[in-house]
Formats: sequence, structure tokens, C-alpha cells
Amino acid sequence: MTLTINPLHRLFGAELIGANLHQPPAPELIAAVNEAMAKYAVVVLRDQLITDDEQIRFSRAFGPLELPPHMGFKPAVRRRVRPEMYDVSNLDDDGNFLPPESLRHASNRANEEFHTDSSFNSLPTKWSLLSARVLPPVRGDTLYIDTRAVYDALPADLKARAHDAVAEHYFWKTRGRAGYTEITDAMRSAMPPVPQKIVRVIPESGRTALLIGNHATHVIGWPIDEGLQFLKQLNDFAAQPQFIYTHKWRLGDLVIWDNRCTLHRATGYDVFEHKRDLRRTTINEYGPEISSTDALGVAPPA
Repeated sequence: MTLTINPLHRLFGAELIGANLHQPPAPELIAAVNEAMAKYAVVVLRDQLITDDEQIRFSRAFGPLELPPHMGFKPAVRRRVRPEMYDVSNLDDDGNFLPPESLRHASNRANEEFHTDSSFNSLPTKWSLLSARVLPPVRGDTLYIDTRAVYDALPADLKARAHDAVAEHYFWKTRGRAGYTEITDAMRSAMPPVPQKIVRVIPESGRTALLIGNHATHVIGWPIDEGLQFLKQLNDFAAQPQFIYTHKWRLGDLVIWDNRCTLHRATGYDVFEHKRDLRRTTINEYGPEISSTDALGVAPPA
């Protein structure tokens, strides 16, 4: 196996060329992906028209899966994708377009804001892996931000204020803002807000990064208006063009990104005209491999 790296942006992001995910991941591939992720934070594997089983097998080579939460709903009797995966599409279980009132439509609209996957979960998320199975003919790009580079460039006063700050992240904030209004008490209880330090060090690289994005509701212990203004300052600074890599999807792309040091957002497309089938696996820093809904109170390993 010959593996090569092709950088995609002057700050971060790279293609890893030469992988074949139809085969069980060899130690050489696992080491190359780990090294590339520590350096580039977003890694693209091209031409990987893989199955759900192959995506799950590859993902588990890097950590325990974060299983999708039930969010206060009854478990689905039938699913279009494997239950270990997130369905990031505009399709129902029969492969038809979702109805306009669907929660997944609201989730997809919420994904058009810069965010970090699962920052509202109590178990620490590590990477997301998104596989392109069907793509619209136009639009539907994904934008990524390297928050390590953002932290490095942050003005000294903002950097100092961020260091001890803790923000609350909440799943239903962005879904509600995206127009989903049928949020019950059971749904709120299933996905409660969680605290997250704004500044953290990424163990694999030793670099410092910001955990921000639009799932954050406020800064804990700060006056509400002051905290909201501070979060807006950080998010606005991060969204400057020099920190952004725009990924234009190709069929068979598998894109991996580190949720601990990147933000991303989808761009729109005609969701009632063109089908888009992307399937996501997400891994955590440590186990157990359970739904985030069931992870409340799970202590980190000693």
C-alpha cells in the first residue's frame, strides 16, 4: 500500500491518497490517518464507494462509536441506514424526499450554521466521518474552520478571556432556530444542555483550539448579554475567509474531521428537487459505545 498526502489549504485539510476501505484497515493505514488527522484536522479519502458495514468497520479502528440518540422519540421500527450511523440526507426510509415538517429537515437547516458535531453530548466527541453516497448536481458544499489556527490568531484580550470560560451547548437551540417547534419535555430531557470548556488542548498534536459554534447558548457564570456578545465575537472571528476550507463533494468521498478543533457548516441545495445521501459515523475519545442519550453521568476513565 502506497499512501500519499496532498494538502488542500495553507492552514489545514488534506487528501490521503491510496487507501482502500473495502479491505479491513491495516496498521499502516490506521497510523497514516492518525498522523494526518493530528496535523491537518480534516482528511479526505477519495473514491471510497463503501457500504455501511465498511464505514463502521473503518471508523471503529479509531475509537468507540457515538451511537445516535433517540432524542425523546420511540425507536424507529425500520431505518434507511444502520442504527450506528447518522442519516445526513433529505430522504425518508423509502428513499423518497422527506416531508417539509421533518425534524431531519430542521437538523439539516441547523447544519448550515457553523457548529461542532455533538458538542451538546456528555461523552467527549473525537471525529466525524461522512460518506458521500448520492450527491446533488450543484451546491451542497461543506465549509470547515480550523479553530487551532483561529486560537493562534486570536487577539490577546479575547484569548485571555476565553481561557477559563465554559459555555453551555444545547441540541434544541439550533433545531428550534431552524423552525422545528414540536419540542416536548421528553425531548428536552433526553437531550439536556452540557458544559464545554471553550479552550482545550488537542492531545495528539499538543495544539490549543477553541470549542465554539452555534450549539453554544451562553457562557456559564457570565451575564447573559455579555456571554452572548463574547461568543459572537469568537464565532465572527473564526468565520473569516482565511480560516475556511470549502469542500466540494465528489461521489465516494469520505471526509474525516476532528470535532475538537474544527467547525463546519453545510451549504444549501434544492432539498425537494435533488437527492443527497450522506452517512455519518462519529467516534468518541473513550467508551462505552452507547447512545449519548444514555451517557448522562458516565464518568471518564481513571
